Amino acid sequence: MRIPRLTKSIFLDQFLYMQMVGVIIGLSFPHFLVFYGFPEDDVLTFDFYIVTQIAGQTVGLISFLLITMVIRPHLKQLSHKMHDIANGLQEKDFLNYSEKCNQDLCKMDVISEDEIGVSANAYNQLLNALLESHESEKVFNQFSQVMSENLDSKALAEDAISLLINSTKIEAAAILIFRNGEVEVETSQGIFKPESLEDHQAVKEAIKSGKTSCITLPKNIQLDAVLTQFTPSEVFIQPIEFKGTHLGVMVAATGAEYADDRTELTLNLFTRSMGLALNNALIHSKFQRLAAYDALTNVYNRRFGMSRLREDFARAVREKSPISVIMVDIDHFKKINDNYGHLVGDKAIMILASIMKNSCREGDVVVRYGGEEFLMVLPGASSKDAVHLAERIRHKIMDTVFKEGEQQIDMAASLGVCGYPETSVSDEVALIDKADQALYQAKQNGRNQVVLAGDNIK
Repeated sequence: MRIPRLTKSIFLDQFLYMQMVGVIIGLSFPHFLVFYGFPEDDVLTFDFYIVTQIAGQTVGLISFLLITMVIRPHLKQLSHKMHDIANGLQEKDFLNYSEKCNQDLCKMDVISEDEIGVSANAYNQLLNALLESHESEKVFNQFSQVMSENLDSKALAEDAISLLINSTKIEAAAILIFRNGEVEVETSQGIFKPESLEDHQAVKEAIKSGKTSCITLPKNIQLDAVLTQFTPSEVFIQPIEFKGTHLGVMVAATGAEYADDRTELTLNLFTRSMGLALNNALIHSKFQRLAAYDALTNVYNRRFGMSRLREDFARAVREKSPISVIMVDIDHFKKINDNYGHLVGDKAIMILASIMKNSCREGDVVVRYGGEEFLMVLPGASSKDAVHLAERIRHKIMDTVFKEGEQQIDMAASLGVCGYPETSVSDEVALIDKADQALYQAKQNGRNQVVLAGDNIK
């Protein structure tokens, strides 16, 4: 049964109905007294009616005030909190509001088991659902940004794992990629000796079958979360796929707490989305390599080699440090091509490139400059150091056994060296030009020798 509304305010309706009840009580009270034996002449008088009306109105007013003081503050608090949420959503400022709510400043205190308590509890549940939805949306947006901004597979994997650990109950994770028939750890966080995962049967099975699994952590893998070892509650192995191609796998472990629905949802979303992002990163890496490396020798091509030399030479000038280059050319290469064919000539070029790469220090660069001619960039090496390296390379070339069928092919090379600042040059092009002149002088002097720029060069 619903009482008819009198005004647009429930509390004003309550006040009016309370006053009506007071009027009814005031009018009926004298007759109750008569019914209980009081003299009619004493109670059914105008003055007594006035007194009972005042008493009835007073009781109604006190009842209204008590209800207003007991119930209205809770309803008012609930309305203010819901209004704050509405404003936060409308003004797109819910991020600041959610941070405040995460400190339990937005929740209602459930102080009763009646409709007021039920309303407060329902509000808290609604607030939690809204906050979780907002947090999930924020994480998904951040992950979408990570995927769209990263074309480097390692950076992509690192950012994805960090976001996963920071936003879920996952405390340790690793991403392994399937490359050249082998499983390799691309990145990990919180896992001690992650390389042990590469040979784990469950990981290989997940890549092979494409099925998600949850396993108990083997004893030979230890997890380290913020320098404190822990035994995980769960370990998830999630395959990373793109259009049916198995690209890798994500291994994720929870800590003391089991994964909740949000954690599992986020983990599933990450691994599904990682397939596309990782595929793009791997394709980008392949294109970068194709653009930077010579296909035959797997060393830098001339374009990227010159770009690298330009950077290294500018750094040497800026830091006042030495840098040297070596120009290398196979002697009588035309005879090898003419006598044995271009395939044998290609083998000779690959052998020379391999000798040069194996002779390099860390940071040195080998460049296929053109045809059978190579350039070596040696940051931090003096002219004397470069000459010693050039002589080692020349002897290795002479000592190489190169056979075509039953016939042994003799190989030799001429090398020109130039070093900065021993030789004054204005830029990297002049440095190469000096080395090229030294190489030409080595050819003129009879080949199979090393010539330093400035020595015997006219």
